[in-house]
Amino acid sequence: MIFILFDIDGTLIHSGGAGARALNLAFKEKYGIDEAMSVVNPHGQTDVAIVEEIFRKKLHRVPDEEEIQQILETYLFYLRKEVWKAEKYKVLEGVVETLDALHTSKGFFLGLATGNIEKGARIKLERGDLNKYFLCGGFGSDHRERWQIVKKAYERCVECAVEVPSSVYVVGDTPLDVEAGKKAGFKTVGVATSIYTVEDLKRSGADFVINNMLELLNILEKDASLLLKK
Repeated sequence: MIFILFDIDGTLIHSGGAGARALNLAFKEKYGIDEAMSVVNPHGQTDVAIVEEIFRKKLHRVPDEEEIQQILETYLFYLRKEVWKAEKYKVLEGVVETLDALHTSKGFFLGLATGNIEKGARIKLERGDLNKYFLCGGFGSDHRERWQIVKKAYERCVECAVEVPSSVYVVGDTPLDVEAGKKAGFKTVGVATSIYTVEDLKRSGADFVINNMLELLNILEKDASLLLKK
């Protein structure tokens, strides 16, 4: 069996800016800060790391655990509303076809490896009807460091699948996804569906770089030495 661990934002979906708007609203409600996300590059970062960076740059201090959790709870309240009203929300090209093909094959097990806290991840996937493909995974609520999230995703997938895989792929759209997958000891696939180009992802050291999710099937078919069910 092969495990494939997917990032969410920029890899499976674009939320149409819903996450950033929700965090802006959360910081506005709690601390009176306007446009909190303007000081952060969120691509590839965990939710907790983003919150901590906003505290440092906007409030000039380090938050305690209670403050982080309060912001994230408020963020979740706004996130559901923002995701469902986002005009530019979309499931990315080839994602449904690829997940369908992998999900119906006995040779693969799908998991999440995302910087989103788990409840936020599920909210973002819900609108695109993608939660059904992922029984488990690793989330930003598990650890601050992304490679540790990938390791947790692997451990949970072993429990869910009741099987140790022959190989593991980490699929993401940023160099930080690639870095985390490599540090965890797994194969990495960079998908150029967000702000990072094919060249950027190659420079990050990804084992494979693809233009869209449909190209992932070719990589996996060669590794599995079997035909995916249609």
